[in-house]
Amino acid sequence: MDTNPEITAFLSSCGWHDARISAITPDWSPRHYWRLKKSSGESAVLVHAPKVIPGHDLGDFARLSGHLRALGLSAPEIYGLTPTLMLTEDFGDTPIDTASVEHDAYAMAVDVLATLRTNRSTEVVHYKDGYIYKKLALYSPDPAWLSAWDTVENSLPPAPQCFSHMDYKAGNLHWLPLRDGIKRIGILDFQAAQTAPFTYDIVNLLEDARRDLDPAMKAQLKARFKDALPDSWKPLFDDWYVVMAAQFHARVLGQIRHIANAAPDIAPRLEAYLAEELRHPALRPLARFF
Repeated sequence: MDTNPEITAFLSSCGWHDARISAITPDWSPRHYWRLKKSSGESAVLVHAPKVIPGHDLGDFARLSGHLRALGLSAPEIYGLTPTLMLTEDFGDTPIDTASVEHDAYAMAVDVLATLRTNRSTEVVHYKDGYIYKKLALYSPDPAWLSAWDTVENSLPPAPQCFSHMDYKAGNLHWLPLRDGIKRIGILDFQAAQTAPFTYDIVNLLEDARRDLDPAMKAQLKARFKDALPDSWKPLFDDWYVVMAAQFHARVLGQIRHIANAAPDIAPRLEAYLAEELRHPALRPLARFF
């Protein structure tokens, strides 16, 4: 990175050319991350996105960050932006699944969803039209696979649709203890936001592919989310939670087949989730695919 003239020029234009730089562990995306720290102690995060890939657009991140900040949520301030580089506010290294904070942090992350769904941005795609839903086909190439999901969904009353983060997991939610209320949750990686069924984000949070939540804690958080729903949505919650959970887990199982460095515990966890979810009567049309 030190010899990359594009990055050097970008940091200079942002006033961060003399900051100390250290790499941040990468995620599954094609992006690269560095933490920058000035001698004054001020820090920032540099993101390099060398390829244009659906769901990883830096311009979308910057635009949606403004929407979320306008709702009173903690999304990073943007210090500098080009099509391939972005310099943002640093939310630190305390994701909400850190043992010392997870009890309060998960509860607050659930509360954020009540505000997040009030975002009326029209600049996001609908779930069924976006690349995330289309990746469900990675689980099975059989055209009847997606048709079976249509049958499942059509057997239920329609799900209310709302603005959804689409990757609302612990690693993208950081604890900011010096802030108040829901601003204590620093939200990251929302550039692929869509309009999706109202249970999508809570499923992502509680049915995590990377960790097992304590069952009692999960039950409390589900109840907290449900209690905050509009009254007309509450009767739909339980069925649509299971349907979105099964869909999420099947899609991720299909995806990790193509990821060489996927953690070995992910597939068994997802298979266990699915075995439980497939007991739901609405999911019977899917049974033959498992």
